[in-house]
Amino acid sequence: MATIYTRYEDLLSETLRRAQDVTVLGNTVDGSPVVVARGGGDKTPGIFITAGSHSTEHAGVSAAVQLIDELDTEHQVYVIPTRDPVGHDGFAHALSLGIGELPSFDDFGQLEEILRGSGDVLFEDDEFLLVLIGEYGYASARPSEERRNPQGYGYGRMKQFHRDQPEILAPLLGRRVYQPAGQIGVDGTNLFDRAYTLIVSLEGEILHINRFHDTDWAPVEPRVTRQLLDEVRPGISFDLHESAGMDDRFWLSARTQPDPESQEWEAKAATATINAIAASGATLASEKDAPSKWFDMSEQAVFWLDATRRGEGFNLMDFCSRTYGLAFGTEMGMFGTFDGRVDMALTTVRTAVSVFEQRYR
Repeated sequence: MATIYTRYEDLLSETLRRAQDVTVLGNTVDGSPVVVARGGGDKTPGIFITAGSHSTEHAGVSAAVQLIDELDTEHQVYVIPTRDPVGHDGFAHALSLGIGELPSFDDFGQLEEILRGSGDVLFEDDEFLLVLIGEYGYASARPSEERRNPQGYGYGRMKQFHRDQPEILAPLLGRRVYQPAGQIGVDGTNLFDRAYTLIVSLEGEILHINRFHDTDWAPVEPRVTRQLLDEVRPGISFDLHESAGMDDRFWLSARTQPDPESQEWEAKAATATINAIAASGATLASEKDAPSKWFDMSEQAVFWLDATRRGEGFNLMDFCSRTYGLAFGTEMGMFGTFDGRVDMALTTVRTAVSVFEQRYR
């Protein structure tokens, strides 16, 4: 049975138990360490695995921890199990950074009362609340039967402000904005167990920890990740994501490689992976699950992401694919079982690594 890590300290303890070595890459805004764990053998190029840039996507985090010592390979393995330790410890913890103490609340009504009474209300209507408390922004969007992805709704409202009412965001430039997950019935996440972290760039663009990989100004988490990658230069990389807007389905994101040989291996690994996912009994996503101009689908549930069409700069796998080697992301529908989501992440990494190993025999 897959493990849900309630507290970041629990995740760190398990990481230390499984790893050959653990290195602190840096410390985030609450002082928590961002760590990399070493597994695998000594062969190069190495394998890089990470998750948790959106801490609400906890199945990828659990799988990443498991892979530290369970990925059977002669190649070096480097795992950053989560890139958002603050969000991992929940919305109450994130809110404590602004108000100076750990708050207590049981529902959105109580939470929003605390938010209004603790700082400056920047925007409020019947659907969305945005406040500034101390150095941090906090947002609230309530879940409902029609709104199963309130974190995505809040993200969308913030992006709308950037387009249409940038003056609302002026006090938040260069700051983090935390929002409750609000995911009813999603094991490992639920209403308040995790905080969804947004970061407002100096230009007012609404981004998050899975951006800033190609910018001079960057928060600590992507900055130390870039530094690690420059040191280890992996031959294949994985970022284990989940989709809050999709039921129990799966899709794989791949990246066009800079040379024909690497492109051939990327395509080969993508096909092998999606076949293994299908053989496991998982339901594959369709084009309707990623209705975006960013993607081209080569075969069912294999989406080739083009960051130049998306804007917002490079996410981590965009950056890795252009600089180091093969790169893949997962999207597991969050409304599947926790164990099922973890299994899909494990299958992805193990299958793609088996193809990668053929390249370096």
